[in-house]
Amino acid sequence: MKNKKNKGSDFLFKSIAYSWLNDTQLRVKRSTYEKYTYLLERHIMPYFGDRFINRLTVREIDEFKRDKLRNGKLKRNEGLSKKYLQDILSIIKSIAHYFETVYNIRCKFVMMRGLRPQKPKVNILNRTERNKLTDELKRDTTPEKLGIMLGLYAGLRIGEVCGLRWSDFDEVNGTITINRTVQRISDNHGGTVFLVSEPKTEASKRVIPLPVFLSEKLSFFKREKDAPIVSCDGKYTEPNRLRIVFNKLLNVCHITARRFHDLRHSFASSCVRLKCDTKMLSEIMGHSSVSITLDRYVHSDLDAKREFMQRIVI
Repeated sequence: MKNKKNKGSDFLFKSIAYSWLNDTQLRVKRSTYEKYTYLLERHIMPYFGDRFINRLTVREIDEFKRDKLRNGKLKRNEGLSKKYLQDILSIIKSIAHYFETVYNIRCKFVMMRGLRPQKPKVNILNRTERNKLTDELKRDTTPEKLGIMLGLYAGLRIGEVCGLRWSDFDEVNGTITINRTVQRISDNHGGTVFLVSEPKTEASKRVIPLPVFLSEKLSFFKREKDAPIVSCDGKYTEPNRLRIVFNKLLNVCHITARRFHDLRHSFASSCVRLKCDTKMLSEIMGHSSVSITLDRYVHSDLDAKREFMQRIVI
């Protein structure tokens, strides 16, 4: 409800921020709420908590940005990444909009400038590396190796892989359905919570047709429908455990260190080389828009440009 009687009053940033947080809790997933809480308490409150929100200026926000980019990490004397800082700035801006809506008072810094977005680095496996890893994955296949194959040949995110149950695998049609994701998040009290939830967006809930060899591999190892696919004991595997197994396999194959997410990038880049339709690839990847797929993966390399230019004759 708007309040027009308080225009001459001052409002502590922390009071407005916690009101915003309580309101937001009703509308977002638990993992998102915990992330907001962490960023608010660790980065925003120490800087702005005891200031008056209606007096804050764009200049003060800019000083905050510069400080965080120089020395924003809590445990190391390093600056935050632009992506991480942009998440923090988005919270600050949401709090400003909330304040304006509830109290009908103009917030001076609501028009603050964001950061120029950094294009995500796509670090893919080359063909030789992919073949080496595939050979190792086919040798003495384990549940964790099945999970890594699903990342490399179906483009699944690590949380999606760890959240799969055998009931999500349709052996007849050779498809896998993404119904859930798992992650370990901070409880903001010094501990963590293992969370099983629905995917973040509707686009992430999807049915993926699998390559024949991968469908056959899953059929060979199929167990009772309620059991997680990436598990030896009937419980969901921690994403961090799968990362550890993945890193060990890279060492065995003498492949330069990669993130698990780079398997997803490698899959998408392979699909582009195979001339996969962009809309189709976007749906397989679970992107919320085709523009994400276009910006991240659909680009021509120097050889392709050279081939095109050689077609120009006089």
